[in-house]
Amino acid sequence: MFSFLSPRRATDADPKRAIVRCVDDYERATQRVMELGNPPAGSPEEFELIGLIEAIEKWEARHDDVDAWE
Repeated sequence: MFSFLSPRRATDADPKRAIVRCVDDYERATQRVMELGNPPAGSPEEFELIGLIEAIEKWEARHDDVDAWE
């Protein structure tokens, strides 16, 4: 399951961070990215999208070998 970690302060500009820990998380995160589409700039959905994309990219960088996913 992917989870979101809130910014340290409500005034932080950083988007929420998502963590992809397993293949199921990865699949759910990519599905959510498709659901979010192209949200308005500055919206909570945009911050969620940014966090998900970063988490997905980190997962892909660690698991660039397809056989390692299983």
